[in-house]
Amino acid sequence: MSGEQGPETALLLRAHEVESALEVIDPVAVLAEQLIGRAVGRPHPRGRLRPWCDSGEFVVLDHPDATPPCVLPAHSLHMAQAAALTAVAARELLPAGGVTVAVLGSADTTQPQLPVIARHVPDISHVALCLAGGPAAIDPRLADLLELSGIRLSVVDTLADAVFGANLVVATNHSAPRQNLDNLRIGQLARGAVLVGATGKDPPAELVDRVDQVFVDDLGLLAAHLDRHVVAAHLAGHPGGPDRRITADLPQLLTGRHAGRLRIDDVVLVELLGVDEPNVELAYRIYEGAKRTGLGERITD
Repeated sequence: MSGEQGPETALLLRAHEVESALEVIDPVAVLAEQLIGRAVGRPHPRGRLRPWCDSGEFVVLDHPDATPPCVLPAHSLHMAQAAALTAVAARELLPAGGVTVAVLGSADTTQPQLPVIARHVPDISHVALCLAGGPAAIDPRLADLLELSGIRLSVVDTLADAVFGANLVVATNHSAPRQNLDNLRIGQLARGAVLVGATGKDPPAELVDRVDQVFVDDLGLLAAHLDRHVVAAHLAGHPGGPDRRITADLPQLLTGRHAGRLRIDDVVLVELLGVDEPNVELAYRIYEGAKRTGLGERITD
């Protein structure tokens, strides 16, 4: 792991070490605090993330309090961020009571995100996984975590089987034809369900137009995503009118500026527009957790 762009000395974290660091920090609290900070005008987090070498597989965290700098897998950081935002949305929008979860996508996106969701969304009783290519071997650490948490896990063949009865549906990527939202119809979703789009791509326009309420992670991101149907449909409506599709964003929910769902049986869509933007503060907290528990390898150029 060396290259002209890398630091002379750094702490290298691999994917399993990022997962271990996430066990000793609260990534949901980190992102919730940051979202609230945006709403009240706090300064942006310090530091930056930049590519490590030319592959894009790793990123380097340059932060004034990170000595030495940290090198970590970009995919792992992305998965942690998506899962933490999903948990924020679920905690704000799910009605009180038991939670059944459907997670759609490929093994390399569903299995890294599930531990964060399982730890930080209360009252989960069951998780249904619908994986690209059909059933696959489940990471034993994930199976153990769910079992110890009292969460039943099933791996199902079809999207319809996964979402049946689920009140939290999470789409983790868009690369799996049978498991992505293109094949999801509004009638397949349970009343009161929260659907989280963490794929970085649009759900079907028909689905966006037929859900009862739409939320996004940050209204400040609309201008950067004018190509997204959920944004275009919102901006085409009349300001303040009933056809202005986006109800609110996560900062408004977290600060109490918006009450959230209007009716308990509303089907709610949460589109995570900023899910592809690497989060500096989350990377720094992962670094802190790794150092505190002795994770990582010191590397030199």
